Amino acid sequence: MHADDSATPPVSRSRMQRRTFWVMLLSLMVVFAGTAYWCLQPAADTSERDDFLQNFKGGALVIGGGGTLPPEVRQRFVDLIGGADARLIVIPAYEAEPEQITRITDYWHGFGVRDVRLLQAHNRAESDQPAFAEPLDHATGVWLTGGDQAWFAELYVGTQVEQKLKSLLERGGSIGGTSAGAAIMSQVMIRHSPEGATAATGFDLFPKAIIDQHFMHRSRLNRLLGVLKQHPEHMGFGIDEDTALIVQLRSGRLGVMGRSYVLAYVPKTETGNPRYEFLKAGDSINLESLHTDDIKVSSQQELDDVLE
Repeated sequence: MHADDSATPPVSRSRMQRRTFWVMLLSLMVVFAGTAYWCLQPAADTSERDDFLQNFKGGALVIGGGGTLPPEVRQRFVDLIGGADARLIVIPAYEAEPEQITRITDYWHGFGVRDVRLLQAHNRAESDQPAFAEPLDHATGVWLTGGDQAWFAELYVGTQVEQKLKSLLERGGSIGGTSAGAAIMSQVMIRHSPEGATAATGFDLFPKAIIDQHFMHRSRLNRLLGVLKQHPEHMGFGIDEDTALIVQLRSGRLGVMGRSYVLAYVPKTETGNPRYEFLKAGDSINLESLHTDDIKVSSQQELDDVLE
């Protein structure tokens, strides 16, 4: 074999160089086109989220009416408490087993919250211990689950836990909850008993309010009005399933998210007349205006007709 038998012929070498050139050129064009495409894409529209935070961040309640809350409700709650940087504590309205604890933490991880912890007392004495309630000092948000509001009341009302929850709101954190977690938020709390709905004492997080949940789904108008009759200085909020009332405590602003309605009912406004408002998703109103505007409910039948 001659020494130059393995050498690439001049023509083949030239062809390979041209091929390499065009491959490199095409690769550069693809990279350039891809970069240009992404650079020219409009920025993600965050206006809705930004507006929500502008209106409600800094001491808010997210009060769910039970059922299946839309994911966007929980996502807005997460936005309020800091997103991925949130420090969330979940307090269940029942005795959570280990597998339930794992399921709860994994669920909130799915909304981008890295730091999720459960807090549950075994008895009232434990919940009143400063060391037990101390994790709430570092939380940016608390979620109160569904279950039994009497469970919350018996274990936590009047204890260090309730005081820490109020402190969290005062420093700009937010508290959310649904079903039992909604009912417990007001000091006058509706609970079931063998004799029917009765008033008990809940957390005083939403002053001068009485909250009822599963409202239209379970036809609870009469029970809410019955409790309000005993406490006419309070406002009533009937929150339907799959729906949440958002309350900015500092400004008094109310908003609604979800698939159904919230009834806001004032037994006696400044003019002496009752007033009701049905609020749907996207609606917003101020607490003060509910007391001052004069929209009269002429009869119980009129309110029943609206709810049908």
